[in-house]
Amino acid sequence: MTERTVAKRLLTAALLLLTLCLTTGCMSTVLTRLSATETPRQRFWGSYTAEKTWSFDRRYYALQTVERAEGGSRGSSGMIVVTVYNAETNAPAAEFRPARSMDFWGICWERDSYNIWAQSGDIGDYCWEYRDGTWERNVSLSRPDYIISRYDGRYRDHPELWDEIYMSPTD
Repeated sequence: MTERTVAKRLLTAALLLLTLCLTTGCMSTVLTRLSATETPRQRFWGSYTAEKTWSFDRRYYALQTVERAEGGSRGSSGMIVVTVYNAETNAPAAEFRPARSMDFWGICWERDSYNIWAQSGDIGDYCWEYRDGTWERNVSLSRPDYIISRYDGRYRDHPELWDEIYMSPTD
């Protein structure tokens, strides 16, 4: 076999592998694993976090998990599940699915209420408003000025300002 034939076969194999990764979603798994080693402040999230986060008075905390799509392949994008827990009993108080995992950029509690904001790359920022012991999505609410989107260039492009951004408490 000539060097040229070997090079052609290697290139063909590499292209097939790349195509397989792109069509099965394994590339997103690789990228997720790479970004999982970063701390939230190494990558700009704005006021949002994917970590365990607490309400202003620490009465509740929220955890975010990924629910795999039913029948989906290993790389398919499931939904993010936000579970709110009563901090005193550790019992679930609420659960909601704000976005697909591939588009999700975290949650943020309001600093003086139990309202939770979720940010998604495809559908934007939405509030799960706390009313009468439950959290309901309310599309008519406007995000408070102190909650900063990851897409806000005033902050995203200026890491020296990141420590000034409001974030709900994390552990």
